[in-house]
Amino acid sequence: MTADTDLDALVAGLRRSPREDFNELEAARRAAEAALPPESTIIPMPELPPLWPHPRSCIVRFLCALECGWAHEENAYECDREPVRFPLGGSLGDVDRVLAEHAEQQGVVLRARVEAAIRGHFAEAHPGQEPPERSAW
Repeated sequence: MTADTDLDALVAGLRRSPREDFNELEAARRAAEAALPPESTIIPMPELPPLWPHPRSCIVRFLCALECGWAHEENAYECDREPVRFPLGGSLGDVDRVLAEHAEQQGVVLRARVEAAIRGHFAEAHPGQEPPERSAW
């Protein structure tokens, strides 16, 4: 490649519209989503809390899928009590990595806790019946 062809390619890239960029990103997202196997979960869609300053603004409820009236409640404000530790002199990439790892770990812990509560409820209130699964997406 010569300097002129490099410049021509750069100029051609700059002439793209934002819509073309969006369409390309959206096509890539759809392709990646289609490549993943569908993930299932026994966790029902949560009932989200009312907005602050309501006294229960932090309580997320997971209702029984069989609509028996039972619900597992999670306090969203107390879910993450563990401090996040950043490396001294770390870059923004290090901070991003640490936050992503911490969020992933907290998500795994929360999911395990909610699944355990749901399985315990089904064992006690609906013996012999498995919790229904739904698509996690």
